[in-house]
Amino acid sequence: MIIAISKTMMQRAFKKTLFRFMEIPKPVFDGCFGIYIHVPFCLSKCSYCPYYKVIFSEKRKREYLEAILKEIDDMDIQGEAKWLYIGGGTPNTLAVGDIYDIVARLREKVQINSMGIELLPALLTDEYLKELKAIGFTKISIGVESFSDQVTKKTGRKITTYEHVRGLIEFAKSLGLWVNVDMMVGLPNQDANTVRDDIKRISTILPDQITTYPYLIMRRRQAFPSPSCSSKERFGLIEEADEMLKGYGYRRTGVWTFAVGNDIYDSSGDELIIDYIGFGPTAYSTYGGWKVINPELDVYVMNIADGKRMGFIAPANKASVDWRKFAKMIYDLKVDDTSNLPSYLKIFIRLLKLTGYIKHESLTGKGRFLAHEITRSVVEFLPSPVGNPGCVENYDEYSSYKVKGGYGET
Repeated sequence: MIIAISKTMMQRAFKKTLFRFMEIPKPVFDGCFGIYIHVPFCLSKCSYCPYYKVIFSEKRKREYLEAILKEIDDMDIQGEAKWLYIGGGTPNTLAVGDIYDIVARLREKVQINSMGIELLPALLTDEYLKELKAIGFTKISIGVESFSDQVTKKTGRKITTYEHVRGLIEFAKSLGLWVNVDMMVGLPNQDANTVRDDIKRISTILPDQITTYPYLIMRRRQAFPSPSCSSKERFGLIEEADEMLKGYGYRRTGVWTFAVGNDIYDSSGDELIIDYIGFGPTAYSTYGGWKVINPELDVYVMNIADGKRMGFIAPANKASVDWRKFAKMIYDLKVDDTSNLPSYLKIFIRLLKLTGYIKHESLTGKGRFLAHEITRSVVEFLPSPVGNPGCVENYDEYSSYKVKGGYGET
Protein backbone atom coordinates (compact mmCIF):
# COMPACT_ATOMS: atom_id res chain seq x y z
CA MET A 1 0.00 0.00 0.00
CA ILE A 2 2.77 2.46 0.94
CA ILE A 3 4.63 1.72 -2.30
CA ALA A 4 1.49 2.21 -4.39
CA ILE A 5 0.66 5.51 -2.65
CA SER A 6 4.18 6.88 -3.06
CA LYS A 7 4.26 5.99 -6.77
CA THR A 8 0.87 7.64 -7.33
CA MET A 9 1.94 10.84 -5.56
CA MET A 10 5.15 11.02 -7.56
CA GLN A 11 3.43 10.39 -10.89
CA ARG A 12 0.94 13.18 -10.14
CA ALA A 13 3.84 15.54 -9.46
CA PHE A 14 5.46 14.67 -12.79
CA LYS A 15 2.21 15.21 -14.70
CA LYS A 16 2.26 18.85 -13.65
CA THR A 17 5.33 19.46 -15.83
CA LEU A 18 4.29 20.92 -19.20
CA PHE A 19 6.75 22.04 -21.88
CA ARG A 20 6.49 24.74 -24.54
CA PHE A 21 8.42 24.80 -27.79
CA MET A 22 10.09 28.20 -27.71
CA GLU A 23 13.40 30.03 -27.68
CA ILE A 24 15.81 28.50 -25.19
CA PRO A 25 16.72 30.80 -22.26
CA LYS A 26 20.34 31.82 -21.77
CA PRO A 27 22.13 29.41 -19.39
CA VAL A 28 22.89 30.73 -15.90
CA PHE A 29 24.86 28.71 -13.36
CA ASP A 30 25.57 29.38 -9.70
CA GLY A 31 28.94 27.71 -9.06
CA CYS A 32 29.90 24.33 -10.50
CA PHE A 33 27.82 22.66 -13.18
CA GLY A 34 27.84 19.56 -15.38
CA ILE A 35 27.96 19.07 -19.15
CA TYR A 36 26.10 16.35 -21.04
CA ILE A 37 26.75 15.52 -24.71
CA HIS A 38 24.17 13.40 -26.54
CA VAL A 39 25.37 11.31 -29.48
CA PRO A 40 22.17 9.97 -31.11
CA PHE A 41 23.69 7.43 -33.48
CA CYS A 42 23.36 3.65 -33.30
CA LEU A 43 24.13 0.88 -35.79
CA SER A 44 20.78 -0.74 -34.98
CA LYS A 45 17.84 0.07 -32.74
CA CYS A 46 17.83 -2.24 -29.72
CA SER A 47 14.31 -3.29 -28.77
CA TYR A 48 14.82 -2.60 -25.05
CA CYS A 49 16.14 0.97 -25.45
CA PRO A 50 13.67 3.89 -25.14
CA TYR A 51 16.17 6.70 -25.71
CA TYR A 52 16.30 8.90 -28.79
CA LYS A 53 18.49 7.50 -31.53
CA VAL A 54 18.93 7.46 -35.32
CA ILE A 55 20.70 4.96 -37.54
CA PHE A 56 24.30 6.01 -38.16
CA SER A 57 25.46 7.35 -41.52
CA GLU A 58 28.53 9.40 -42.41
CA LYS A 59 26.32 12.15 -43.86
CA ARG A 60 24.25 12.53 -40.70
CA LYS A 61 27.37 12.35 -38.56
CA ARG A 62 28.92 15.26 -40.47
CA GLU A 63 25.72 17.29 -40.03
CA TYR A 64 25.68 16.48 -36.33
CA LEU A 65 29.32 17.41 -35.75
CA GLU A 66 28.98 20.71 -37.59
CA ALA A 67 25.88 21.57 -35.56
CA ILE A 68 27.16 20.58 -32.13
CA LEU A 69 30.46 22.44 -32.57
CA LYS A 70 28.53 25.56 -33.57
CA GLU A 71 26.13 25.07 -30.65
CA ILE A 72 29.11 25.02 -28.27
CA ASP A 73 30.69 28.06 -29.95
CA ASP A 74 27.45 30.04 -29.64
CA MET A 75 26.84 29.09 -26.00
CA ASP A 76 27.83 31.70 -23.43
CA ILE A 77 29.25 29.52 -20.67
CA GLN A 78 32.35 29.78 -18.54
CA GLY A 79 33.72 28.56 -15.23
CA GLU A 80 34.20 25.06 -13.82
CA ALA A 81 32.40 22.00 -15.14
CA LYS A 82 32.44 19.36 -12.40
CA TRP A 83 31.81 16.61 -14.95
CA LEU A 84 31.43 15.94 -18.65
CA TYR A 85 29.41 12.89 -19.62
CA ILE A 86 28.91 11.64 -23.19
CA GLY A 87 25.93 9.34 -23.67
CA GLY A 88 23.63 8.13 -26.38
CA GLY A 89 22.78 6.43 -28.56
CA THR A 90 26.21 4.96 -29.10
CA PRO A 91 28.97 7.54 -28.54
CA ASN A 92 31.68 5.32 -30.03
CA THR A 93 30.02 5.48 -33.44
CA LEU A 94 32.07 8.70 -33.48
CA ALA A 95 35.79 8.52 -34.18
CA VAL A 96 38.01 9.53 -31.27
CA GLY A 97 39.07 12.53 -33.36
CA ASP A 98 35.43 13.66 -33.47
CA ILE A 99 35.17 13.36 -29.69
CA TYR A 100 38.46 15.26 -29.32
CA ASP A 101 37.06 18.14 -31.40
CA ILE A 102 33.99 18.40 -29.15
CA VAL A 103 36.02 18.28 -25.94
CA ALA A 104 38.61 20.76 -27.24
CA ARG A 105 35.90 23.24 -28.20
CA LEU A 106 34.41 22.98 -24.69
CA ARG A 107 37.81 23.40 -23.07
CA GLU A 108 38.16 26.75 -24.82
CA LYS A 109 35.29 27.94 -22.61
CA VAL A 110 35.36 25.96 -19.37
CA GLN A 111 37.56 23.90 -17.08
CA ILE A 112 36.46 20.25 -17.04
CA ASN A 113 37.28 18.25 -13.90
CA SER A 114 36.11 14.75 -14.85
CA MET A 115 35.14 13.07 -18.12
CA GLY A 116 33.17 9.88 -18.71
CA ILE A 117 31.64 8.18 -21.74
CA GLU A 118 29.27 5.31 -22.61
CA LEU A 119 30.70 2.70 -24.97
CA LEU A 120 29.31 -0.21 -26.99
CA PRO A 121 31.73 -3.14 -26.54
CA ALA A 122 31.05 -4.59 -30.01
CA LEU A 123 32.58 -1.43 -31.55
CA LEU A 124 35.31 -0.96 -28.98
CA THR A 125 39.04 -1.64 -29.43
CA ASP A 126 42.15 -1.24 -27.29
CA GLU A 127 43.36 1.56 -29.56
CA TYR A 128 40.09 3.47 -29.08
CA LEU A 129 40.48 3.17 -25.30
CA LYS A 130 44.09 4.34 -25.48
CA GLU A 131 43.08 7.42 -27.47
CA LEU A 132 40.23 8.25 -25.04
CA LYS A 133 42.72 8.12 -22.19
CA ALA A 134 45.06 10.45 -24.09
CA ILE A 135 42.23 13.00 -24.48
CA GLY A 136 41.68 12.98 -20.73
CA PHE A 137 38.81 10.57 -20.10
CA THR A 138 39.00 8.94 -16.68
CA LYS A 139 35.80 6.86 -16.57
CA ILE A 140 34.04 4.62 -19.07
CA SER A 141 30.74 2.77 -18.95
CA ILE A 142 30.44 -0.36 -21.09
CA GLY A 143 26.94 -1.60 -21.96
CA VAL A 144 27.18 -5.38 -21.90
CA GLU A 145 23.55 -6.07 -20.77
CA SER A 146 23.87 -9.87 -21.15
CA PHE A 147 26.41 -12.45 -22.32
CA SER A 148 23.64 -14.75 -23.60
CA ASP A 149 23.51 -15.03 -27.40
CA GLN A 150 19.81 -15.93 -27.21
CA VAL A 151 18.99 -12.80 -25.22
CA THR A 152 21.16 -10.52 -27.34
CA LYS A 153 19.68 -11.77 -30.63
CA LYS A 154 16.17 -11.12 -29.31
CA THR A 155 17.01 -7.46 -28.59
CA GLY A 156 18.58 -6.80 -32.00
CA ARG A 157 21.89 -5.92 -30.40
CA LYS A 158 25.23 -6.99 -31.89
CA ILE A 159 26.64 -9.97 -29.96
CA THR A 160 29.72 -9.40 -27.82
CA THR A 161 31.69 -12.33 -26.41
CA TYR A 162 32.75 -12.71 -22.81
CA GLU A 163 36.39 -12.94 -23.92
CA HIS A 164 36.17 -9.64 -25.82
CA VAL A 165 34.61 -7.86 -22.83
CA ARG A 166 37.21 -9.30 -20.46
CA GLY A 167 40.03 -8.12 -22.70
CA LEU A 168 38.57 -4.61 -23.00
CA ILE A 169 38.09 -4.21 -19.25
CA GLU A 170 41.51 -5.55 -18.37
CA PHE A 171 43.16 -3.24 -20.92
CA ALA A 172 41.11 -0.23 -19.78
CA LYS A 173 42.10 -0.81 -16.16
CA SER A 174 45.76 -1.17 -17.18
CA LEU A 175 45.48 2.36 -18.65
CA GLY A 176 44.11 3.67 -15.35
CA LEU A 177 40.55 4.04 -16.64
CA TRP A 178 37.76 3.46 -14.12
CA VAL A 179 35.22 1.00 -15.57
CA ASN A 180 31.50 0.58 -15.01
CA VAL A 181 29.61 -2.26 -16.71
CA ASP A 182 25.86 -2.15 -17.29
CA MET A 183 23.97 -5.43 -17.00
CA MET A 184 20.21 -5.85 -17.37
CA VAL A 185 17.66 -7.98 -15.56
CA GLY A 186 14.42 -9.08 -17.24
CA LEU A 187 15.29 -8.78 -20.92
CA PRO A 188 13.23 -10.79 -23.44
CA ASN A 189 14.38 -14.46 -23.41
CA GLN A 190 16.34 -13.83 -20.17
CA ASP A 191 15.32 -16.15 -17.35
CA ALA A 192 16.56 -16.21 -13.75
CA ASN A 193 19.39 -18.66 -14.45
CA THR A 194 20.62 -16.53 -17.35
CA VAL A 195 20.75 -13.47 -15.07
CA ARG A 196 22.65 -15.41 -12.41
CA ASP A 197 25.14 -16.62 -15.00
CA ASP A 198 25.57 -13.07 -16.38
CA ILE A 199 26.30 -11.67 -12.90
CA LYS A 200 28.73 -14.46 -12.06
CA ARG A 201 30.63 -14.01 -15.32
CA ILE A 202 30.94 -10.23 -15.10
CA SER A 203 32.01 -10.39 -11.45
CA THR A 204 34.98 -12.61 -12.35
CA ILE A 205 36.30 -9.82 -14.60
CA LEU A 206 36.15 -7.34 -11.69
CA PRO A 207 35.17 -4.01 -13.27
CA ASP A 208 35.21 -1.15 -10.76
CA GLN A 209 31.42 -0.96 -10.76
CA ILE A 210 28.53 -3.15 -11.90
CA THR A 211 25.12 -1.59 -12.51
CA THR A 212 22.21 -4.02 -12.67
CA TYR A 213 19.37 -2.22 -14.42
CA PRO A 214 15.92 -3.83 -14.33
CA TYR A 215 14.03 -3.82 -17.62
CA LEU A 216 12.01 -0.59 -17.67
CA ILE A 217 8.72 0.00 -19.51
CA MET A 218 9.00 3.37 -21.22
CA ARG A 219 7.77 5.18 -24.31
CA ARG A 220 9.29 4.06 -27.63
CA ARG A 221 9.76 0.50 -26.33
CA GLN A 222 9.62 -2.13 -29.08
CA ALA A 223 9.64 -5.14 -26.76
CA PHE A 224 8.49 -6.13 -23.32
CA PRO A 225 10.31 -7.77 -20.42
CA SER A 226 10.55 -11.51 -20.08
CA PRO A 227 7.02 -12.68 -19.20
CA SER A 228 8.48 -14.85 -16.44
CA CYS A 229 10.11 -11.85 -14.73
CA SER A 230 7.82 -9.39 -12.92
CA SER A 231 9.15 -6.21 -11.32
CA LYS A 232 9.28 -7.96 -7.95
CA GLU A 233 11.16 -10.91 -9.47
CA ARG A 234 13.61 -8.52 -11.17
CA PHE A 235 14.23 -6.92 -7.77
CA GLY A 236 14.73 -10.38 -6.23
CA LEU A 237 17.40 -11.19 -8.80
CA ILE A 238 19.18 -7.90 -8.06
CA GLU A 239 19.10 -8.84 -4.36
CA GLU A 240 20.67 -12.18 -5.31
CA ALA A 241 23.33 -10.27 -7.25
CA ASP A 242 24.13 -8.33 -4.07
CA GLU A 243 24.90 -11.57 -2.23
CA MET A 244 26.94 -12.97 -5.13
CA LEU A 245 28.98 -9.79 -5.60
CA LYS A 246 29.89 -9.52 -1.92
CA GLY A 247 32.04 -12.59 -2.43
CA TYR A 248 34.08 -10.69 -5.03
CA GLY A 249 34.66 -7.64 -2.83
CA TYR A 250 31.79 -5.45 -4.06
CA ARG A 251 29.71 -3.26 -1.78
CA ARG A 252 26.26 -1.96 -2.59
CA THR A 253 26.34 1.77 -3.32
CA GLY A 254 22.78 2.12 -4.57
CA VAL A 255 19.69 0.05 -5.17
CA TRP A 256 21.09 -1.06 -8.57
CA THR A 257 24.84 -0.34 -8.23
CA PHE A 258 27.76 -2.30 -6.75
CA ALA A 259 31.33 -1.03 -6.56
CA VAL A 260 34.82 -2.06 -5.55
CA GLY A 261 36.55 0.77 -3.68
CA ASN A 262 35.20 4.17 -2.75
CA ASP A 263 34.72 5.73 -6.18
CA ILE A 264 31.31 5.46 -7.85
CA TYR A 265 29.89 6.51 -11.19
CA ASP A 266 26.28 7.59 -11.30
CA SER A 267 25.49 10.00 -14.13
CA SER A 268 21.77 10.17 -13.34
CA GLY A 269 22.55 10.89 -9.70
CA ASP A 270 25.00 13.62 -10.67
CA GLU A 271 22.24 15.30 -12.68
CA LEU A 272 20.10 15.56 -9.54
CA ILE A 273 22.85 17.16 -7.46
CA ILE A 274 23.88 20.11 -9.65
CA ASP A 275 22.58 21.98 -12.68
CA TYR A 276 23.96 20.97 -16.05
CA ILE A 277 23.87 21.92 -19.71
CA GLY A 278 23.23 19.49 -22.54
CA PHE A 279 24.51 19.70 -26.12
CA GLY A 280 23.21 17.72 -29.09
CA PRO A 281 19.77 16.57 -30.27
CA THR A 282 17.30 15.75 -27.42
CA ALA A 283 19.94 16.65 -24.81
CA TYR A 284 18.52 17.75 -21.45
CA SER A 285 19.63 20.78 -19.44
CA THR A 286 18.59 22.17 -16.05
CA TYR A 287 19.51 25.70 -15.03
CA GLY A 288 18.01 28.96 -13.77
CA GLY A 289 14.78 27.28 -12.72
CA TRP A 290 14.20 25.79 -16.19
CA LYS A 291 14.16 22.35 -17.75
CA VAL A 292 15.41 22.55 -21.33
CA ILE A 293 15.37 19.81 -23.99
CA ASN A 294 16.75 20.14 -27.51
CA PRO A 295 14.63 18.90 -30.46
CA GLU A 296 15.45 15.77 -32.47
CA LEU A 297 18.33 15.66 -34.95
CA ASP A 298 16.84 17.16 -38.14
CA VAL A 299 15.18 20.08 -36.36
CA TYR A 300 18.27 20.56 -34.18
CA VAL A 301 20.55 20.77 -37.25
CA MET A 302 18.11 23.18 -38.96
CA ASN A 303 17.99 25.38 -35.84
CA ILE A 304 21.75 25.62 -35.48
CA ALA A 305 22.27 26.32 -39.19
CA ASP A 306 19.72 29.16 -38.98
CA GLY A 307 21.32 30.60 -35.84
CA LYS A 308 18.26 29.75 -33.73
CA ARG A 309 18.05 28.21 -30.27
CA MET A 310 14.61 26.60 -30.13
CA GLY A 311 13.68 23.77 -27.79
CA PHE A 312 11.22 22.42 -25.25
CA ILE A 313 11.13 24.54 -22.11
CA ALA A 314 9.38 24.00 -18.78
CA PRO A 315 9.68 25.84 -15.48
CA ALA A 316 11.07 23.62 -12.74
CA ASN A 317 8.15 21.99 -10.96
CA LYS A 318 8.87 22.11 -7.22
CA ALA A 319 6.89 18.96 -6.43
CA SER A 320 8.70 17.07 -9.20
CA VAL A 321 12.10 18.36 -8.02
CA ASP A 322 11.31 17.34 -4.42
CA TRP A 323 10.27 13.84 -5.45
CA ARG A 324 13.42 13.43 -7.52
CA LYS A 325 15.52 14.47 -4.51
CA PHE A 326 13.66 11.93 -2.40
CA ALA A 327 14.11 9.26 -5.09
CA LYS A 328 17.85 9.99 -5.24
CA MET A 329 18.07 9.69 -1.46
CA ILE A 330 16.42 6.29 -1.30
CA TYR A 331 18.29 5.14 -4.42
CA ASP A 332 21.45 5.67 -2.37
CA LEU A 333 19.80 3.56 0.40
CA LYS A 334 20.26 6.33 3.00
CA VAL A 335 17.41 8.54 4.21
CA ASP A 336 17.66 11.69 6.33
CA ASP A 337 14.39 13.31 7.44
CA THR A 338 16.27 16.45 8.51
CA SER A 339 17.25 17.19 4.89
CA ASN A 340 15.90 20.06 2.78
CA LEU A 341 12.61 18.40 1.85
CA PRO A 342 9.03 19.67 2.23
CA SER A 343 7.16 18.75 5.39
CA TYR A 344 4.91 16.16 3.68
CA LEU A 345 7.96 14.16 2.54
CA LYS A 346 9.56 14.40 6.00
CA ILE A 347 6.34 13.02 7.48
CA PHE A 348 6.37 10.28 4.84
CA ILE A 349 9.95 9.36 5.82
CA ARG A 350 8.92 9.08 9.47
CA LEU A 351 6.05 6.81 8.41
CA LEU A 352 8.56 4.64 6.54
CA LYS A 353 10.62 4.36 9.73
CA LEU A 354 7.57 3.37 11.78
CA THR A 355 6.55 0.69 9.27
CA GLY A 356 10.00 -0.91 8.97
CA TYR A 357 11.17 0.43 5.62
CA ILE A 358 13.99 2.40 7.25
CA LYS A 359 16.11 1.52 10.25
CA HIS A 360 18.95 3.70 11.58
CA GLU A 361 18.72 5.94 8.47
CA SER A 362 19.32 2.94 6.15
CA LEU A 363 16.79 1.06 4.05
CA THR A 364 15.78 -2.43 5.16
CA GLY A 365 14.98 -5.27 2.75
CA LYS A 366 11.47 -4.05 2.04
CA GLY A 367 12.84 -0.50 2.00
CA ARG A 368 15.14 -1.52 -0.84
CA PHE A 369 12.12 -2.81 -2.76
CA LEU A 370 10.48 0.58 -2.21
CA ALA A 371 13.64 2.22 -3.59
CA HIS A 372 13.57 -0.14 -6.58
CA GLU A 373 9.94 0.72 -7.36
CA ILE A 374 10.34 4.47 -6.82
CA THR A 375 13.49 4.65 -8.97
CA ARG A 376 11.83 2.58 -11.67
CA SER A 377 8.83 4.91 -11.65
CA VAL A 378 11.01 8.03 -11.81
CA VAL A 379 12.63 6.73 -15.00
CA GLU A 380 9.43 5.38 -16.54
CA PHE A 381 7.20 8.39 -15.85
CA LEU A 382 9.61 11.32 -16.12
CA PRO A 383 7.96 13.61 -18.70
CA SER A 384 9.76 13.79 -22.04
CA PRO A 385 8.42 16.01 -24.85
CA VAL A 386 10.15 14.32 -27.81
CA GLY A 387 7.44 12.35 -29.58
CA ASN A 388 5.05 12.89 -26.66
CA PRO A 389 2.46 15.56 -27.55
CA GLY A 390 0.70 15.16 -24.20
CA CYS A 391 3.35 17.07 -22.24
CA VAL A 392 3.87 19.90 -24.78
CA GLU A 393 1.38 22.80 -24.55
CA ASN A 394 1.95 23.96 -28.13
CA TYR A 395 2.82 20.71 -29.88
CA ASP A 396 0.86 21.83 -32.98
CA GLU A 397 3.23 24.79 -33.33
CA TYR A 398 6.18 22.42 -33.12
CA SER A 399 4.65 20.15 -35.78
CA SER A 400 4.13 23.16 -38.08
CA TYR A 401 7.71 24.26 -37.43
CA LYS A 402 8.96 20.85 -38.54
CA VAL A 403 6.81 20.83 -41.65
CA LYS A 404 8.09 24.27 -42.67
CA GLY A 405 11.61 22.95 -42.27
CA GLY A 406 10.81 20.01 -44.57
CA TYR A 407 10.88 17.34 -41.87
CA GLY A 408 7.21 16.36 -41.64
CA GLU A 409 5.77 14.62 -38.61
CA THR A 410 7.69 12.54 -36.06
